Amino acid sequence: MSGKILYWRGCMSRLRTKSIADATEELLRRLGIEYETLDDEGCCGSVLLRTGQVEDAKTVAKRTADHIKSKGYREVVTSCPGCFRTMSSEYHVLVGDVPFRVRHISQFLFDHSKELKQHLKPIKVKVVYHDPCHLGRHMGVYKEPRELVKLVPGVELVEFKYNRGKSICCGSGGGVHSVFPEIALEVAKTVLNDRPEGVDIIITSCPFCNYNFKEVGGSKVEVIDLPEFLLRAWRES
Repeated sequence: MSGKILYWRGCMSRLRTKSIADATEELLRRLGIEYETLDDEGCCGSVLLRTGQVEDAKTVAKRTADHIKSKGYREVVTSCPGCFRTMSSEYHVLVGDVPFRVRHISQFLFDHSKELKQHLKPIKVKVVYHDPCHLGRHMGVYKEPRELVKLVPGVELVEFKYNRGKSICCGSGGGVHSVFPEIALEVAKTVLNDRPEGVDIIITSCPFCNYNFKEVGGSKVEVIDLPEFLLRAWRES
C-alpha cells in the first residue's frame, strides 16, 4: 500500500492553468515531500454536480474514488477548491465513505509553515488575497492561505472590501464560465476593479479564479496562485 501523498491536480490545473500544477509540484519537491500524481487522473465530478447532472456526477465520483482507493492512497492534496469540496464533503453522499483524507494545498502547506519559512526570501510587494467560493464560504478555509502569504518577509497583505465569507465570486465557478462566459468576465472585472489601491499582485488559491481573472486583467495587475507566489519567494541556495 502506498504511503505517499496523491497530488490531485484537477482538470483546470492539469489542462488550462498548468503553471499552477507545475509550481505546486516543484514546491512539494523542494520541501522534500514524497508524493505521486496520476497519469489517468480523470475528473472529480464537481462541475457535473454544480450544473445539476447529479447522476453523472455520482458515476464520475465513484470511478474516481475507486481509482484512488485501488492505489492505496491515504491522503489526497489538491490545488482546486472545487475538487477539495467535492471529495472531502460530498463524496460521502455521492458514493459513501472513502478511506482517504482530502485537503486543499493551502491547508497542507500551512502544516509545513516552519520549514517553508526558512527558505523564503524578502519580497517588497503589496498583495491582496481573493477568497475562492469553494475554499472560503463553502469550506471555511480563510486562515491558512493568508498565513502562508505572510510568511514571506516584506509582503504587505491587504484585503478586498468584501472578503472571507462576503468575498465576491470570481465569476467562473459552478459552470458559469462555460454557459455564460460574458457574465463570468463581467463579474471578474468587477472584482478586479474593486481591488485596493496600489496592489501589485492578486493572489488566489483556485485555478478557476486564476484563469478568469487573467482573461480580463490584462496588464493592469498580476494574478498568481498561492504556490506560485511561494515558489517565487524561495531563496536559492
